[in-house]
Amino acid sequence: MGRVVTLGEVLLRLSPPNRNRLVDSRTLEVNYGGSEANVAVALSQYGVETALVTKLPEHELGDAAIHTLRGFGVDVSHVVRGGDRLGVYYLENGYSIRPSKVIYDRKHSSIAQARIDEFDLDEIFAGRDLFHVSGITLGISESSFQLAKACMEKAKETGLKVSFDFNYRSKLWSLEEATKKFEQVLEYVDIVFAGHLDFTNILGIKVDERFAKNDIQDYYENLYRKVHVRYPFTFIASSIRSVESASRNRYQGLIFDGKDIYASQAYTVDIVDRVGTGDAFTAGFIYSYLTKQDEQYKVEFATASAALKHTISGDTVAATPAEVERLFKTGEFRLQR
Repeated sequence: MGRVVTLGEVLLRLSPPNRNRLVDSRTLEVNYGGSEANVAVALSQYGVETALVTKLPEHELGDAAIHTLRGFGVDVSHVVRGGDRLGVYYLENGYSIRPSKVIYDRKHSSIAQARIDEFDLDEIFAGRDLFHVSGITLGISESSFQLAKACMEKAKETGLKVSFDFNYRSKLWSLEEATKKFEQVLEYVDIVFAGHLDFTNILGIKVDERFAKNDIQDYYENLYRKVHVRYPFTFIASSIRSVESASRNRYQGLIFDGKDIYASQAYTVDIVDRVGTGDAFTAGFIYSYLTKQDEQYKVEFATASAALKHTISGDTVAATPAEVERLFKTGEFRLQR
């Protein structure tokens, strides 16, 4: 089926129970996640052998993060211990007309201080098939950027496919900073996950927005073709979200294989937890890619994976391939006995 390795920060997530507000809460629920960790966990649930490369502090919170990853079947043998702290984010889940809010507290985290010489890249990539990283890791610090770039270079040198999610976070860095860093690594990328604003605002690639008003699929196809001229990625994948309220969205996926565009069915989802849905989309696509499914299956599985994640509390999607398939093949919602 393939063996995957990811690189990224593990974060401690603290959130009020029952969609309460942070300002009013006296208790906080604990979860561990992070974009690349979420992808690794989801792939592990789908039966793919996964490993996470990261750095965690040598104390109880670092131990808890490792125990969580290990509990989901993720290989943590390449986790380096040390540094000052575990990154934290506070999530206030929105509802109806009240949007969700995120507060980050991740400066000077262990992964921000990680050095390339702390990791054995030959050992990390030996026998692996695909490497995944996101723009978040590139933006945490100069050290994490250099580590990510070195891993992308080593992955290509070793013959792995490289998967990259733009995952731009405005609270992490500016568009100008992201552009400079992304342009240094996109040559190594085979599979890219990004939305139209990523291509427009970060890469400066635009198409006539009148397409978007008339036919969103036509708009994306024109955009993908322009992107592909500059960066001949094997696959480009995007998710399209229409917001009805903070607790109800319409969700659809698109992929482009350099020749044709493929669209999934659309889902209207009532949201339990939106965090990690993009990572579930990414994991769903990677799983379908590694299992050599056709393009329509890839986009359907990726989108259904993300749609299911909307209904699951926490950062990660806890589902089986059969459950994901059941959703997009039958739309079955009856009680399973």
